[in-house]
Amino acid sequence: MPIPTLTDQPPAPRRLLRDVVYDKMFDAIIDGTLEFGERLNDDQLVAWLGVSRTPVREAIAKLADQALVDIEANRYTRIVHPTFDEFVDTIDVGYAVWALFVERGVARLGSSQRAEALKILDARIKAFSAKKLEDDAALVRFNELLLEASASTSLARLWANTGPRLLLLIRRPSSQGLFDFDAALEFTESLREAVASGDAAAAAEAVRTQPARLAAFHEQVREAGVYLS
Repeated sequence: MPIPTLTDQPPAPRRLLRDVVYDKMFDAIIDGTLEFGERLNDDQLVAWLGVSRTPVREAIAKLADQALVDIEANRYTRIVHPTFDEFVDTIDVGYAVWALFVERGVARLGSSQRAEALKILDARIKAFSAKKLEDDAALVRFNELLLEASASTSLARLWANTGPRLLLLIRRPSSQGLFDFDAALEFTESLREAVASGDAAAAAEAVRTQPARLAAFHEQVREAGVYLS
């Protein structure tokens, strides 16, 4: 067998099986494949994911840390079933946490990081202008850029346990056609302007005050019965 030619490219990082399982379960929760309140059975998950019980339990533990799964010892393990009040609270708290690392990160973005962040925001603006949802993976990458620039393990850990639940509770109404594209577009345009100019305070203010602009959206979500009363 010919010996492969060595290159200067670093090898692709190997992912732990528990992380692969987590990603699959997280996506299934976000898109509604796993429904609110649905009980999780280890044997069914093992069969579905084609892995052993250990990475499944590790992934479930991480999802529980992120308040996406409820665990009651010796009784049940199930997908969360939030109330409307929990939805509103998650939006308020989630955006407050988001604003913390947005402010710190925008001030410290390098030129290549800023360029990538602006490209993501431009795509977001284009999508919202066309009344289409953004790419969730791109939004995750945007936040990764800001967290990298922030260089704060505390903020990274805080967001790791806040961001996933915020994404879930925002995305679930959109699966029923509920999304305030106008408010999202206005917010993203303000955020882009702040990121482009390096105005960290303005960027944080845009994020921090966004929940107050979503009152009409919240009422639509309440009337649609997306969350428990």
